[in-house]
Amino acid sequence: MHVASSAKIMNYYYEWPKTRQEYNIFFKEVFRLPDFWKDLGKKLTFGLVAAGGDTAVKLAAWQYVFGGTWSPQEFADSNSFKPVLCGFLAFIPTAWLTVPFENARRAYYADKTWPLEMRRNYTSPTNALLRIPVEEGPGYLFKGGFPIMTNQVMFWSMYVNIYIFLKNKFFLFWTYNDMSYEYCKFVMMSIAFGVASTIAYPAYMTREMVDLWPKERGGFCTWNNNYR
Repeated sequence: MHVASSAKIMNYYYEWPKTRQEYNIFFKEVFRLPDFWKDLGKKLTFGLVAAGGDTAVKLAAWQYVFGGTWSPQEFADSNSFKPVLCGFLAFIPTAWLTVPFENARRAYYADKTWPLEMRRNYTSPTNALLRIPVEEGPGYLFKGGFPIMTNQVMFWSMYVNIYIFLKNKFFLFWTYNDMSYEYCKFVMMSIAFGVASTIAYPAYMTREMVDLWPKERGGFCTWNNNYR
């Protein structure tokens, strides 16, 4: 994503390459953009912070809830409602964790679009995450959280359910056919991620529609500034 966004910036000033040599030159210059490596470091740092404060907690809650259950010998969990119920129990209480990280990230990039005298001058998304509760109040980080929370509940519940289903149905590939379990797991996780992302995307798109889509003449919002 970082490379793609940097290439888009380059495309504002130079036409898109057409030959292999032009592609070679174009992407060399992408990596030489003044803030390319600096911004990459900021994004990686924020990604690690968000993973530790959000994703890790969600997965720990899932392991605590689902890992504490019991099933009869040779019983396929995908044939029951247990993964669905455990998903809701684990991810509904933790869905809100994504909201402050998403709002801090948006605040950082939105700050760059304001006039100089109105900017908060956040140095990174992590800096925005630390400063906003002090300068704006903790409640600012949780504004507009409903569609993001809905997205997270839908995504993680579907993700773990689809993964468990695939694992229960295709265990014979690594058990009897000597296929690499790590490779099979990668394929199953990729399928689960793709399906869950598709199903959960409309909830995230709702946030985009209300917050980022251009307003009508006069500042009127088709959605009445309401996510629901």
